[in-house]
Amino acid sequence: MPSSTPSLTSALDRLWFSPLGGGVRRTAQQTADLLLPVACVGCGAEATDLCDECCVDFRLLTRDPFSAAEGAEALPITNVDEHGIHLLPVSSAGLYKTLVADVVIAFKDHERIGLGRVLAPALSRSVRTALQGVPPGADVLLVWPPSSPRARLRRGRSPVEELVSAAALPQRCRAQGPVLNRTRSGMLSLSGLRSQKGRAKSSRRAAVTQFELTEQARRAVSGQQVLLIDDVLTTGATIHGMYAALTEAGAFVRGAAVVAVTPRAGLQSE
Repeated sequence: MPSSTPSLTSALDRLWFSPLGGGVRRTAQQTADLLLPVACVGCGAEATDLCDECCVDFRLLTRDPFSAAEGAEALPITNVDEHGIHLLPVSSAGLYKTLVADVVIAFKDHERIGLGRVLAPALSRSVRTALQGVPPGADVLLVWPPSSPRARLRRGRSPVEELVSAAALPQRCRAQGPVLNRTRSGMLSLSGLRSQKGRAKSSRRAAVTQFELTEQARRAVSGQQVLLIDDVLTTGATIHGMYAALTEAGAFVRGAAVVAVTPRAGLQSE
């Protein structure tokens, strides 16, 4: 009897994280939303996760994607020439503050799954802007980071994958699905690589999440045009880790698209 316990635990774990398990959790959450009081994330209005007025505000805050690479310390360097250092281009739909931040947090961490209806279009707009860096007509693989084990246990879902699945994307985009596994985090030394004025000494090193691909995934991405997807850009460490793993496998990573970027000096939406 004791020997069957690990296999039972493993089976329950697989069920919990399976598409069926995810569907059960979403249905339960939607049912709870109907039975329990719900308030607008933006203004607190009753009986809705985001009222019509706040939906309009969110749309205005994310309608014009912009270049978000400025100041992201850990983004990968793609080229150095007489014009300076070139970072991997990143498109963001909005700034991670006020209503945009509230909506992202509620969707990711508070099971407000219905907010995907405004977040997915924002991601779609960001992806369409990022596609400007991909050769015309080329098919594009969309790759996003896997959730960390801790986040996976806490949420039981992959918010970024949900947004990609719900986004209306151009036909030439193909969601590759989970191809990356997290391995560990390491420290990336930025000293000597970039020389912007006023850089704080403490910011010259950044933690970079490292990823690996399965052999099947390596074959799938080799020689392909790729865009990286994430919800929020902070330092660029996660994007750097994905970029390193995919380029090492022979992919051509042309840029990244995110829903929002943390505000910092020199960065503003258009």
